[in-house]
Amino acid sequence: MKLKLFLIILSAILIADSKFAQQNYENMAFAGPNGNFVNTGSEIPFSASGKIILFKYKIERSLANQNSWSEVTQLSAPENYSSFLNNIYTLNQQLKDSIPASVLPLELIWKKAKQFERLDSLKYLGNPLIIRMALGVTYLDKETSPNQKYVYKITKLDRDGNSIESFTTNAVSFPGKYQNNLFTIFSKNASDKFIRLTWKADAANSPARFNVFRRENFQDNFSLINPVLIYNSDENQIVVTIVDSLVQKNNTYEYYLLPLDYYQNEGTASDTVTLPAFSFNKIFPPYNIQVEGADSLDGLKLSWSFDNKNDITSLKIFRSVYSEKDFKEIAEVTGFDSIYFDRTAEPMIKYFYYFQINDQFGEVPLSSAKVFGLYQSKQIPPPPFYLHTDSTLTGVKLIWNKPDEYVNTYHIYRNFGNDEILSELSSIKSSDSVIQFIDTTSTLKGDKIYYYSVRAENNSGRLSNFSDTVQVFPKVKAIITTPKLLKGYTLDGKVFLYWENLFPENQNLEGYKVFRKNKANNSSNENFVALFDSLLSPKQNNYVDTSCIAGNDYEYTVKSYDISGAESEYSPYIEITLPTDPVLPPSGLTITNRDNGILIQWDPLISNKIKNVKIFRYERGSEPIQIGNVNADEFQFLDTSTIKDNLYFYFIISVDNYGSESNRSEELGIRRL
Repeated sequence: MKLKLFLIILSAILIADSKFAQQNYENMAFAGPNGNFVNTGSEIPFSASGKIILFKYKIERSLANQNSWSEVTQLSAPENYSSFLNNIYTLNQQLKDSIPASVLPLELIWKKAKQFERLDSLKYLGNPLIIRMALGVTYLDKETSPNQKYVYKITKLDRDGNSIESFTTNAVSFPGKYQNNLFTIFSKNASDKFIRLTWKADAANSPARFNVFRRENFQDNFSLINPVLIYNSDENQIVVTIVDSLVQKNNTYEYYLLPLDYYQNEGTASDTVTLPAFSFNKIFPPYNIQVEGADSLDGLKLSWSFDNKNDITSLKIFRSVYSEKDFKEIAEVTGFDSIYFDRTAEPMIKYFYYFQINDQFGEVPLSSAKVFGLYQSKQIPPPPFYLHTDSTLTGVKLIWNKPDEYVNTYHIYRNFGNDEILSELSSIKSSDSVIQFIDTTSTLKGDKIYYYSVRAENNSGRLSNFSDTVQVFPKVKAIITTPKLLKGYTLDGKVFLYWENLFPENQNLEGYKVFRKNKANNSSNENFVALFDSLLSPKQNNYVDTSCIAGNDYEYTVKSYDISGAESEYSPYIEITLPTDPVLPPSGLTITNRDNGILIQWDPLISNKIKNVKIFRYERGSEPIQIGNVNADEFQFLDTSTIKDNLYFYFIISVDNYGSESNRSEELGIRRL
């Protein structure tokens, strides 16, 4: 729990102090509010550890541009965990805004420091300023004058006090200046037990920490408090939320944020927010509102019930001749009133009224329902029209048009089972001319058709007939069953595949795709290639691959798809080797002398897998040479390049469609006549 709280506090520091990701000797001194912070390096100066070279840091100071050095201090890391704790507790008292020791994982930090002996190896654990100072790699120099620039020389000393290496820092003077972007209030929420406030600011110049100040009932000065603080940021903005649970019911509180940078310099405070510790959610607006004609007063009588009389400042009454516009305040009464006479109402005009609740700050957290006077309408309103849907990633969006000006409430209906029976899903109030509603019910499934309809309710509580019914597939990702029990075999140079039929258990199944890859490539699923673009029928749980090549080793897998377009994972793949048929040489070889050469002939080829025939010739003592190449449907070749009385030997070879060659045919010899 301590580590989790520490990580929350550290999140702002990690953003604000990204400069420590890499050591830069030209930028190692920084101004604080009461002195200069000097960073010495990444190595933790253990002077009594098991290191081969023991060392400490010597810090010297000079006025800028004078090169007149005086020793400030010598830094070394604490020798043991007890000394490390003493450093932390001492620094907690000295540093104005350090992280409390109670939220730091000190034992883990010390263990990592002893293990690695380098600050950068501690990663986020080494980022808090108090940790750097406690380990002897950062020093706060308070023995300087404000607004005077100083430079520092950092020297690494061995155990005998000899210099190993040194560097000079940048010039620096305190007090430091921190210019943050202004934090403005974004949201506020109050109750009897807590107050929650959220501020926002642009992300540039991110603070490292925040102080929260509060004042109660406008008395005394603001004081520093320690509420729950939640920090979030991205590349565009920073969001800070505080939750103050130490409040008293009905008391009024003021709050503001004070950002600080990594070196405790104060920035520009946020705007101040004022609100009471009271929840208006517990107040129920006026109800049982009645508007009746008061003939004796030449006007209308408004009567109502209201329970929370002591919790508000007043009730304001608004009136208009329109249901949704041009309302004007006509009276303000106390919470204890329950009757008001509108003597300015004119006869035979319908007036609309509503009540507004006001708190002590003039804000308007609640308003009553609108009511009208003159008569009680018994007409059924027209149903919503032009109802249509838009499936979103978060649910199903319904859009429709307002049927008339007296309708402000809508009832949404949907089927919940596998049938088309509609039941009420929700009701909403809206005065917009175009109304939207998003169904984000967790039971929505992407592989199911849903039906929707809407009914309108007018100001008199009358319900319309159902609107047109629409249907939609949600874009909710459906869980599609992966094909199982994939098996296969080879026959006549083809691969026959089959798998378990998923259609009986999923009627929304759209079909399957078969994927293949050559086993010689690699084993990643990314290299599987679909054997066809369209889907197989959902009831076809088999496929014959006719595009495979004899002699290759293949892996096959299958995916299933539903009617919403969702797809399953790859099924477990199977390996299939397509055997190679031997290529046989032509038979029946004969050779005869002809007037213009030697004619080589052979029997017609039986296999339809032979592409061509190669003819070879040689003489005794020489290598065979190819003298011809004919198509498989030719059965002879005339050698016209022979010389009279020479003895020649011939043989032929078959070549199949994949380029594989047969053995030699029988050899025959003949002398050219």
